[in-house]
Amino acid sequence: MDKNMTLEQANNLLEETIKKLENNALPISESVALYTEACELLAFCMNELSVCKGKIDEANDMLAKRISEEGNE
Repeated sequence: MDKNMTLEQANNLLEETIKKLENNALPISESVALYTEACELLAFCMNELSVCKGKIDEANDMLAKRISEEGNE
């Protein structure tokens, strides 16, 4: 898996991998490999979303501080 991919790219790959996994005709070894890939992609997506949430929280905190400072003037 490419660690430099975007969240959107990883999500698209995850969706494709899940579609492949839904094919019941796959050999078990291929299913396990696809499952492993899906878990890696999901972990990547969850991490990226966590980073984004942190940035949003920081922006909201900054905004709340600024509003509070303006209200005290």
